[in-house]
Amino acid sequence: MDFKINITINGISKDILNALLPNIKELSYMYLDETFKGNKVAFYYKDINNNYSISYNDTVCFYSASTIKILACLMILEMALNNKLDLNKKILITAKDLKQDTGIIKYQKEDTYYSLEDLVKLTIVESDNTAYLKLVEILGKENIKKYGNSLGAEYTMVGKETDSFGIINTNDMLIYWEAVKKFIDDNNKYSKIFKEWLSTPTVKFINDDSIDNLNFVRKYGSWDIAYHEAGYIEDKNPYYLIVLTQLNKFDYKEKFINDTAEKIMKIHRKIYKIKNEEK
Repeated sequence: MDFKINITINGISKDILNALLPNIKELSYMYLDETFKGNKVAFYYKDINNNYSISYNDTVCFYSASTIKILACLMILEMALNNKLDLNKKILITAKDLKQDTGIIKYQKEDTYYSLEDLVKLTIVESDNTAYLKLVEILGKENIKKYGNSLGAEYTMVGKETDSFGIINTNDMLIYWEAVKKFIDDNNKYSKIFKEWLSTPTVKFINDDSIDNLNFVRKYGSWDIAYHEAGYIEDKNPYYLIVLTQLNKFDYKEKFINDTAEKIMKIHRKIYKIKNEEK
């Protein structure tokens, strides 16, 4: 390359990379501009069929916010699949359990029983903090940490002892989502509903038209300056898309994350256009 950029590129042939260079420069300049402003931003694109990847700041850590919630949900479903938990078990949520910010359980007027399955669904679809923190209580924070580490993640639940979210980087987030996709692709009895919940969240940061209106199996996270979305996009040539930012105090945060998605989609489409022309 004729200039230095803070982007890591793996698995892409030299010929394709040369054709992608204008697109990669455009994306890298957008990210470098935020870096020069003192803002922390990162992305990870990985083609699932061919293991091509392009990333920026893949080892830089961010507060995970609600993106980490997929890990507890995956752990619960795996345990249920192995008959270690009963998703029909009723869990009492009392007034002292109610947490503010995201979710709908906080509006309940009286102590209410929810099934474990209800809590998983609400954690994913509504990003419900009360449901999630009850799952953490049931599983145990240290057990979730061990589970994340067993998958290969480095920073699961790292942070204040009183915090049940911790830090994350795109490398660890990719590991979580590879485990989620494997669970879904195994076509077990929970695969379909898990995928449906992850595909139909109440809140979406990346707009459908930014990803060619394809299905995005996803989870967002937002707290203080953290503003993230991660998951995988279903297509003939599916790919992982992870965008982590500390831009939540800026009014252009939504544009930035959607511009990222659009530029990565263009790169993805261009790769396969070139590959098809080579056949």
